[in-house]
Amino acid sequence: MYTIAVCDDEKAVTERVKKLILEWNPQIQVACCLSGEELLENYHPCAAVFLDIDMKGVNGIEAGRQLRLIDRETKIVYLTAYRDYVAGAFEVHAFQYLLKPVNKKKLWNVLEEIFRYLSKPEKKTVLDFRTVNGLVCLDTEEIYYFEYISRRVRIVTDKEEYYMVDRISDVLERMKEFGFSMPHQSFVVNMAHVKNIRNQQIYLDNGEELPLSQKKQRAWKGELTNYLSERLERQRRV
Repeated sequence: MYTIAVCDDEKAVTERVKKLILEWNPQIQVACCLSGEELLENYHPCAAVFLDIDMKGVNGIEAGRQLRLIDRETKIVYLTAYRDYVAGAFEVHAFQYLLKPVNKKKLWNVLEEIFRYLSKPEKKTVLDFRTVNGLVCLDTEEIYYFEYISRRVRIVTDKEEYYMVDRISDVLERMKEFGFSMPHQSFVVNMAHVKNIRNQQIYLDNGEELPLSQKKQRAWKGELTNYLSERLERQRRV
């Protein structure tokens, strides 16, 4: 049985969204809360979280950031009264957005998208890398970044680090089709793991910080925004 959380500081909104979810599938458990603080304090893993952006205290953007620290898989659907909602929200990798007042048909379409995505077998892309200690096979999603250092390329994954002799430009050419990009002459980063950008620092979801070249700052931010928009569009088509 799946659980969906609904968080909005207007009780009427949470009750309406809950009602529509249960009309779509009465077997879903719906947990409602009226603030970002309440959501985070009582959070248990959910299939999806319907989250209001504009709340007092911990707003939806900050709640989404903190939520990603404890649950990277849940599908975040932002509820907003404004059409200009993308700025500041990209870092939580939102699954969808719904405008208020919530339309039943659009909400049901989002639910169908979520559960098609959940039921689809996970596809992994595994590549081989010739490291100084031999050949290793790595899932591209597990790679956070590549760093050129001391004439070697360091591969940083969620479990280990590896080193190989290669040019960072060749690494970029091989990896860019998998969502990797070069924000700095010494780094190729997996954009799926970018959590935030502040000034000339890139914050990853594993807690690390990477430099963003001043010359590339504007162009790279645009590249990241395009990547996340395309990713969202692919999720819609699943």
